[in-house]
Amino acid sequence: MAVAPKTVVMIVGGVLLVGGAFAAAPAIGALVDQSAAPGASVVGGPVEFAVNENGETYGSAINDRVPDLILARAEGGKLGYVRVSELEFTRNLVRSDPDANAVYNIDVYESDGTTTIGTFRVRDDTPAPRDGLDN
Repeated sequence: MAVAPKTVVMIVGGVLLVGGAFAAAPAIGALVDQSAAPGASVVGGPVEFAVNENGETYGSAINDRVPDLILARAEGGKLGYVRVSELEFTRNLVRSDPDANAVYNIDVYESDGTTTIGTFRVRDDTPAPRDGLDN
């Protein structure tokens, strides 16, 4: 069975294209990684969070580090940040409340830690900021 020269060229071109993509993937991944998470550093390196005008760090918990303001979804679905100290304090209040169905609300802020954009409901089963982290 004879293979047409056009078919051979297409196969070789496809192999080169796929091979080139594999060769370029680490460099492309590094560029995408840096633009997607500008405040984080390389895995295994020191964790750095973005800092607002009030000097508070904000972002998501990573490794064993937790910022001052941690990402949360307000009632109604809006994304913002809750102050970790308020979350931990309120979790303690809820857990010490004799009402097993107690719910307390804390403010959800923009990254500035000042502008309130909603509320976050804290229940007995609300996870702590450090739950699930590698400590």
